[in-house]
Amino acid sequence: MGVFFSTKTYNASLDIIEPIVNEVCEQLKIEQYEVHSERLNDGGAFLSLTKGGMFQAAVGMKTALKVTIRPNDNKSFTAEAGVGIFGMQALPTAGMLLVAWPIIIPQTWGLIKQSKLDDHVLDLIQNAVNKHSISGQSSNEEFIFCSHCGHKINKGMKYCSECGQKI
Repeated sequence: MGVFFSTKTYNASLDIIEPIVNEVCEQLKIEQYEVHSERLNDGGAFLSLTKGGMFQAAVGMKTALKVTIRPNDNKSFTAEAGVGIFGMQALPTAGMLLVAWPIIIPQTWGLIKQSKLDDHVLDLIQNAVNKHSISGQSSNEEFIFCSHCGHKINKGMKYCSECGQKI
């Protein structure tokens, strides 16, 4: 019943959620993912990503990810990205064990690939937050966002004042 699950909070205006979702969806479509998105009543969004055909699903290499973006307050939102392994991967794994155990190698590769997809999507969201947050600010302000926690910090700082990670 394992699940790859990542969550990240972004310190940014809720007004940029829609352009961020649009930008992330476009990038994922370029990467040949099938993307479905919908706005949530709370101002957030839900994204569903899939990639791969029937054969990939049979051997456990079909990629699937669910991303939920929810507002926390007027100045931040949280993105949660998760891949359910049990429902999606347990049956192909059991079938491969009984039929052809050497095919388990692609199954394992599919799981590893999926574990990185959630991080990739959160990075795409971070890049879009940085782009849309900076474009809405005046040009004389010099700041960046921490790539680890999303906290706004002054350019030139070597460590994030929020999480302490090196910039």
